Amino acid sequence: MHEKTPLEQEKPRLWSLNFVLICLTALSLCFVFHSFNSTLPIYIERFGGSTKIAGLALTALTVTAIIVRPLTGFFLDKYGRKIIFLTGVVLFLIPTLIYTAMIPVYLLIIFRFVQGLGWGIGHTASGTVALDIVPKKRLGEGLGFYNLANSVSNAFSPAIALWIINSYSFRALFLVCSLVTIITLLLALLLRYPRIERQLHDFKFEIIEKTALRPSIIIFIAVLTNSSLTSFLPLYALEKGLTTAGLFFTAMAVSTLISRFLSNLLIDRAGEKGYDLNVIIGSAAIVTAMLIIAQTSSLLHLLAGGLAYGIGLGFFQFSMLILSVQNVAPEKKGTANATYWTSVDAGIAAGSFFWGFVAAALGYKKMYTLAIIPVMLAFTLYFIWKYLAKQQKRNTLQREFTNDQMR
Repeated sequence: MHEKTPLEQEKPRLWSLNFVLICLTALSLCFVFHSFNSTLPIYIERFGGSTKIAGLALTALTVTAIIVRPLTGFFLDKYGRKIIFLTGVVLFLIPTLIYTAMIPVYLLIIFRFVQGLGWGIGHTASGTVALDIVPKKRLGEGLGFYNLANSVSNAFSPAIALWIINSYSFRALFLVCSLVTIITLLLALLLRYPRIERQLHDFKFEIIEKTALRPSIIIFIAVLTNSSLTSFLPLYALEKGLTTAGLFFTAMAVSTLISRFLSNLLIDRAGEKGYDLNVIIGSAAIVTAMLIIAQTSSLLHLLAGGLAYGIGLGFFQFSMLILSVQNVAPEKKGTANATYWTSVDAGIAAGSFFWGFVAAALGYKKMYTLAIIPVMLAFTLYFIWKYLAKQQKRNTLQREFTNDQMR
């Protein structure tokens, strides 16, 4: 029999039925989210909308999520996880069921606001439960596996959703998404929620966790670039005569899976410098991807752009997530998680709305060329803040040294 080494004995267990359940819950919820992001702009254009308002399918959801996420983080920390998580999933399910009636575009956008409540509450709660379950010593590894749910759903759900509407109908898509959301609800009911002491007294009302603020601002800026892809790439591909836009998201997600593991490895091996390397690699890959996409004329371009963007996403976004939650007290996990994901949603909402007007005025090619600007700004801001933090730390040490000498 193999005896565990001291290192193995010290390493807390990550994989359990509970961890598998929270990963599957996130996978099914994200499957529906990504399916709608890639197909509802087409629904809007097909049933009476326009390019200018196609982005509202995503903007309507994310605007509501932006509002509700900070409050969700507070209530998760104050009252616990289960009832809030289940409420979010139910609110996400109701509009999905209503979509099966093939409602008019204006009603769909209205119900996307309702669905935004469900997404904001459910996704924030899911991530917070994952933080509860993952041992602190394996936070990077655990969150890496948990976030595979998002990557895997992003890999396959756009391609599956586009295939369903092209081969069958939008009603068929809405029925499939309704079934998947019901599965999400059942999985959430099976979870054993870790006991979190309710903070009923003397619990300060805070909707932003300060330690998560800087990486959250950086990811907000970077995600402005991402929203040009999630909202408009299928339409851009159709304009170019390509019906295989879903393969872009598959290629992107495959490279995201690989790059997230490499990103975590760099952080583990290089520490603070690992974050810097991740941001450099991630930014360069995203800029490369956007320049390739701007020149898209074939499936090869879509695949190359998807692979490059996935590398950028895996290195850049994963690093900001870890920076947001790694040093947070247990009673502030919900607020920190909400702060980060509110910034992601805000970037998606602002970008979807803004790029819709840019595409209408300048065309998709110029829009994707201009979309490199946000990630370059995020890169610059990260290193400016890094430099200022080092200067502040150096000045603090100098003052402490001077005070010691004077004594």
